[in-house]
Amino acid sequence: MILGAAELVRLITFWATRPIGGQRMALVVAPAGEDDCEAMVRAAAERVRWMGCGSSLICLLPEENPELSSICRFLQLQYPYLRVSKKEDLLYHIWEEL
Repeated sequence: MILGAAELVRLITFWATRPIGGQRMALVVAPAGEDDCEAMVRAAAERVRWMGCGSSLICLLPEENPELSSICRFLQLQYPYLRVSKKEDLLYHIWEEL
């Protein structure tokens, strides 16, 4: 019952603070390792989906890590607004999305 009440408060808070208008944004997440990558990207993807308004999500990979890259590429199939970027290309991806 407590979890249900907390979820209701969260939904009301998200609804009340939802942006109005055609604003675009790019949310950048930088997972530290394979353990938290999927959960972090999924949580951010749901936030972007909730915000709507043409927003996009960019997953920043800190280094060449094939496992992180494969996790992000798999999640791209589920979330078409997810982009995978290296640190050097982050600025270009942000400008491309906005």
